[in-house]
Amino acid sequence: MAQGKRPDVDGLAALAAWSGLNTNDFVRSESETTAKPEALAMISTYLRSDPHLSDEAAVALEELIKATYERLRKDA
Repeated sequence: MAQGKRPDVDGLAALAAWSGLNTNDFVRSESETTAKPEALAMISTYLRSDPHLSDEAAVALEELIKATYERLRKDA
C-alpha cells in the first residue's frame, strides 16, 4: 500500500483484523466523494503500526490522545 498498490480482499481482511479498523471505512462506491480520513483514525493507525510500542502502550496513547482531542476540539 505504501508503494501505491491496492491489497486484495484477503490482504484487506487481514489488515483490518490486525488494526481493528472497519473495512467499510475503506471501501466506497464510485458515487461517493473522497472524504479526508479522520485525524484520530490516522493517529491510531500510526500508533498501532509503530514497532517501538507494545499493544498496551499504543492503546494507552490512543486513549490519552482521544481524551485530549475531545476536550480541545473546536466544535465540542
